[in-house]
Amino acid sequence: MGMVVKGLLTGFVIVLPGMSGGTMLLLLGLYEKLMRDLSRLRVLSWIPFALGAAGGILVGGRAFAWLFESYSSIVSAFLLGSILASIRSVLGENYHPSFRRAAIFLIGVGIGLILAGTPMGIMESTARPNAALLLIGGALASATMILPGVPGSSVLIIMGLYDNMMQALADLDWITLGIFIAGAAMGIFGLANALDNLYSRYRATISWLFAGLILGAGRMLVPASFASPVLLIIAAVAGFALVWWWGSK
Repeated sequence: MGMVVKGLLTGFVIVLPGMSGGTMLLLLGLYEKLMRDLSRLRVLSWIPFALGAAGGILVGGRAFAWLFESYSSIVSAFLLGSILASIRSVLGENYHPSFRRAAIFLIGVGIGLILAGTPMGIMESTARPNAALLLIGGALASATMILPGVPGSSVLIIMGLYDNMMQALADLDWITLGIFIAGAAMGIFGLANALDNLYSRYRATISWLFAGLILGAGRMLVPASFASPVLLIIAAVAGFALVWWWGSK
C-alpha cells in the first residue's frame, strides 16, 4: 500500500473522536519508523503520507460537518458512544482500579466537566477561536494522536475546539486551519517524543487522568434534542461498537 493511501486512511480515521491515529500507524506498520524518523528530523520520506493524511482529514471533516449540520442529534449520540468506548483503549492494560487511580480519574472527570462548556453545535457559531488556543490545541492533538490508543481528536473535544475545526474544514477557513496546522507541526516535532517518553514512564497515571477527562468532556456530546430516542440509542451503540472494535486491534 502506498504512503499516500496509508496517509489517506489515517487522516480519515483521526477525524472521528475515539479513534486513535497511533493505533492506525501500528496497524499499518509505521509507528516505530515514524517515531524514529521524528527524533532524527528525517521527514522528507513522510511527505506523501502527510499529503494523504491532509486529504483524508479534509474529506472526512467536510463529510462529518455536513452530517452534523443535517443530523446534529444523531451525530452527537454517535460521537458520545465513540468517546465513551475509547476509554477502554485509553486505559489499555491499566484498567485495574485502585484508590489512587480512582482519585486521578475523578480529578480528570471534574476538569473535563469544567472544560466542556456548552453542548457542541458545529453549525451554530462562526466565531473563530483564539489563535493561542488553536496553536495549543493543534500541538496537543497532534502529539497525543501519535500515541497508540490515545484519540487525538478527543483532545479537541476536551478543549472545546472539535466543532470549530469541523466548521473550519467545512468552510475551508484557511486562517483557522493554518494556525491549527502550525500548532500541529509544533506538537509533532516538539512534543511527540517528550510525550511518548512521559506516557511510557507514567502510563497508568496519564491513562486514568485522560479517561476521566474524556468522560467529563462527554457532557458536550449529549444530544440537544431527544425527539427520536430510538435513533439516538442506535447511533450511540453504533459509535460505541465501532470504537470498541477498533480498540481491540
